[in-house]
Amino acid sequence: MIPFLQLDSLSAIAAAKKAIEEYGRFWLGNEKVEAEFYYLDILTERERLMAVDIALQEILPACRLGPQPPDDVSSHPPFKGRHLYAFCWHSEEFKKDLYFKFALVSGSGSTRLAVYSFHEAADKYKGDIKPR
Repeated sequence: MIPFLQLDSLSAIAAAKKAIEEYGRFWLGNEKVEAEFYYLDILTERERLMAVDIALQEILPACRLGPQPPDDVSSHPPFKGRHLYAFCWHSEEFKKDLYFKFALVSGSGSTRLAVYSFHEAADKYKGDIKPR
């Protein structure tokens, strides 16, 4: 298997924004993301797309919060081996601390975004939240 290139935080955010702009949607990286959106009362596909777009506008490279090697790659098909990018920040839009984890999926076409986590930040991350 060819290893996938890991981007720096700024490049990963820019690539995720571009993927949303070009494709107009994202993939779910696992089953739990559906429940996480539901818990935040983000129910429709349009609301979820807007939430991810807002998150990508709000996060900064300084908000990067792991996962750290060797746990920085997805172990779940169909995106196994893709690097994961996780961010924790205080969202002005949602008025809470959030945790957002995604992967960038490239193949024969353009890059797509796969969301692995989108939820309120757990207490274990709260000390790591950077002010915007």
